[in-house]
Amino acid sequence: MSSGDQVMFFYLGAVSAIWVLNAVRWSFSRSWIDGLFTLLVLISLTQSLYFSLFGDTIQLTKAGYSASHSLHRGLIKIIFLELIYLLFGGVNWQPSSRKWWRWGQAGMAICMLTDIGLLLLSDKDWYQTSAGHIVSGLYWCLLIGISVLGIRIAAKRPNATGKTFIMGSIFMLLNEMYVLIYALIHKWPFPDTIVSIDLQRQLLWGGRIFELLWFSICLVFYQRYVAVTKAIEQTQLTEQLKQERLEAELSMRRLEQEKTDVQLRALQAQVNPHFLFNSLNSLSALIDDDQQQASQFVDQLSLVYRYLLKTTDQSLTTLASELDFIDSYYHLLKTRHGNGLTLTVHVDSAYQTRLIPPLTLQLLVENAVKHNIILASNPLCIDIFTDEVGYLVVRNNLQRKRTLVLSNGIGLSTILTQYHKLDQPAPDIIEGDGRFTVRLPLIQSQVELV
Repeated sequence: MSSGDQVMFFYLGAVSAIWVLNAVRWSFSRSWIDGLFTLLVLISLTQSLYFSLFGDTIQLTKAGYSASHSLHRGLIKIIFLELIYLLFGGVNWQPSSRKWWRWGQAGMAICMLTDIGLLLLSDKDWYQTSAGHIVSGLYWCLLIGISVLGIRIAAKRPNATGKTFIMGSIFMLLNEMYVLIYALIHKWPFPDTIVSIDLQRQLLWGGRIFELLWFSICLVFYQRYVAVTKAIEQTQLTEQLKQERLEAELSMRRLEQEKTDVQLRALQAQVNPHFLFNSLNSLSALIDDDQQQASQFVDQLSLVYRYLLKTTDQSLTTLASELDFIDSYYHLLKTRHGNGLTLTVHVDSAYQTRLIPPLTLQLLVENAVKHNIILASNPLCIDIFTDEVGYLVVRNNLQRKRTLVLSNGIGLSTILTQYHKLDQPAPDIIEGDGRFTVRLPLIQSQVELV
């Protein structure tokens, strides 16, 4: 086997391996970039395989050989321009830049066809004239210029993709410069009447292997870059969705809190006018009948409204303060309802410092008074006590009013929402055996926790 045959065998084997690897990768990725490069390698392989198989039997004239070589490098350059466009963000260029790029590709194709046409259709000795030298020389200078353009654009990307693309472009540039210089030195395009395959082997094939190899490595780095970019974008999208979900949950909690605050203030506002109106009526009657009791009534009314104002902006209060308030509140109710209402309080002194949302007991007592019949012959009995597990229990006997009672239903729901907002166990609401019972968890104060 001659040295030329060895070079040919090595070249075909190397290019075939590069083509197979890229064809396999393209079959999985279905990427337009992988498909274009696979086509580029196939063009190089086809031309070399053609000359290796038929070079000994089919002799080409210089014009025919030069035309085939011009076609081969021209097609590769058109694909090369498209790879630059895809690899280095051509889709993000300005519309005018994209337009000029496409016109440049079309101009490259026109120059290629012009050079091939002049070589094949003109007089057989045309390529040896000055005009032939100029046309073919300009064509190869254009190929060299495109390689330089690829190097300049890739240099703006100082990553692995850009660096390996530069290496591939340099070997492409060296191959084309070698052809141009060799042809000019040997009286364009080649010195012999007939060009054999051995010349192709010795001059170009080694450089083309490195050219294709560097471009293949470039695509590996590019695919890795794309995969990493997609992973980062997916992670960022996931984090963004998570952040948006957290913000939505936070907004919902804020809305719930605002709703609870509005409900609580609505209840307080509801207590103020209605309760004050009833209390003033009771006071008016007491002033004429019992001035001393009227004075006590005013004192208790003052305590009730002082507590309402004090707890407006508080989320928790001590059980002792709430029980003092409910005692004053009960005194006012007792003045109005007399023996029709009784309140019994048995709370273990160990739980006096525990915490509870303010107005909780008032809401429960008012709820019992609002929905049940109150008669001296059939009194409404309300019990407030602590059970064995440390819950505060509010219980009343059931003797519901027969007439429809207007209610907005936010009393119990406000209590439940307050406990939920404080991340505390929900109160138990039990109705049965003629009684209505609410079990309230008592919250430990910081002093108790220490």
